[in-house]
Amino acid sequence: MKLSGKHLFILKISGIVALSIAGAALFVKGLYFSAILVLILIILLATSLYNSRRKLIEKMERMIAGIRYSDFSFHFADNQSKDELGRLSKEMEDALQIFRDRTHDSLMDEAETQAWQKLITVLTHEIMNSIAPIISLSETIAERAANGMPSEEEYRLMKRAMETIHRRSKGLLSFVQNYRQLTRIPDPVKQPIDILSLLKHLQQLVSANGIRFAYTSYPERLIVVADRNMLEQMLINLLKNAREATVSQVSPLITVKAEQVGNIVQVTVFDNGSGIAPQALDKIFIPFYTTKQGGSGIGLSLTRQMMIRHKGTISVKSDETGSAFTLSFPG
Repeated sequence: MKLSGKHLFILKISGIVALSIAGAALFVKGLYFSAILVLILIILLATSLYNSRRKLIEKMERMIAGIRYSDFSFHFADNQSKDELGRLSKEMEDALQIFRDRTHDSLMDEAETQAWQKLITVLTHEIMNSIAPIISLSETIAERAANGMPSEEEYRLMKRAMETIHRRSKGLLSFVQNYRQLTRIPDPVKQPIDILSLLKHLQQLVSANGIRFAYTSYPERLIVVADRNMLEQMLINLLKNAREATVSQVSPLITVKAEQVGNIVQVTVFDNGSGIAPQALDKIFIPFYTTKQGGSGIGLSLTRQMMIRHKGTISVKSDETGSAFTLSFPG
């Protein structure tokens, strides 16, 4: 029968006390060699007692440090121990897991709130930027028309105003269509897709737009179950971003790597651009967030929504040597 930690602790303390008394008696009787052996046993018991307590303290220190520095990857549970220390470890792990869950929920709520605030700000900004000049120009045209037949100069001004109204209205319509596209993504029609064949087709499709890339697939006949149209659109979005990221490079390089990782099929788009700023990495999937001049901020948001429809994920790694976006599809 295995003794519990509490009983072992008591036995060790009792053993140290008993051996101390015995060692003292042996020393008094002049049995020095035996007294030294007893002293060695006392030291071994004391060391064992110290080590068992030190391990527990180190676990608690790591857990406290993890909480302090927001690192929740540490697990406190000791599944091999069934004594009171094991139960204490289990209780501490349960408490830490509750803390992890609550912290995660809080962070998700905060991120969602920030995303909505960003979305509302962008919507308001874009709509106001389009509506204000349209209203101003239409009022000007109405006033000039009310004065009778316009002169040739006034006619030219009115024509330019109408062209501006047309351009801004078209831009606003495009913006609204992008928003509708983001919020009305259909459920994917999944089918088995040969990745190598898809990449060959995709290379031909985007070459007309100046996008050149190399690709590999492992194994060579790698099948992913996904919506073909959505997968093509997602990869085109990533390839366009990669081309824009490498446009200033002397030797631009874009590669696509498809591979089987366990039950997951991963398709990664690499580029050798200058990378994404660290402060922007956690925002690039927010709708309408963009760091590019004239960018819509819709491509990565749309890709993420499509991956969610596939019950997959999109992740990114980036530094000064380039970026890598990975689409992970469940098997």
